[in-house]
Amino acid sequence: MVKKIGQLIFLIFLISAAAVIQSSLIFSLPPGFSAFNLMLIVLVFTLFFYDFRSALGAALVGGFWLDILAFNFFGFYLIALFLTVWLSDWILRSWLTNRSLYSFGLLIFLATIAYNFLVGILAYFGSNSPFFLGRSGFWSTLFYQSIWSELAALLMFSLAGALTRRLKPFFLEKK
Repeated sequence: MVKKIGQLIFLIFLISAAAVIQSSLIFSLPPGFSAFNLMLIVLVFTLFFYDFRSALGAALVGGFWLDILAFNFFGFYLIALFLTVWLSDWILRSWLTNRSLYSFGLLIFLATIAYNFLVGILAYFGSNSPFFLGRSGFWSTLFYQSIWSELAALLMFSLAGALTRRLKPFFLEKK
């Protein structure tokens, strides 16, 4: 029981730190580098290596912090992150059969695309701005965010594979 509470507190602190770093440091970087979406990467990592409930809890905490620190309407990031986690879980259960690097890379790529479209749609309905698909900033952000997400997926999967036994393949011995 105490171990579970400690893990929960650590996860809340980690997600809160990722959201604060995302909104205060990463958003202020020059174009290209500011497209790095730490919050999305942490959410997909949580979904892939833990479970759906943990990822939803992480989306709640991260979306709350991002909503407080951003200038969009409150609930903007909560909605986008919840829907992205839900769609990513559906993709993970329906299409991807194993927990390999290829599955993780594809999942984070599809989650990046879904997240960007959801943010674009929410921003369109939240204000009277022009449609998001016609803006060049949308496509360049999607491109850079996809590149950064894939690099982070490769790094995080390799790190998780080196630190845990969960990803080590096992083979049956021949007799």
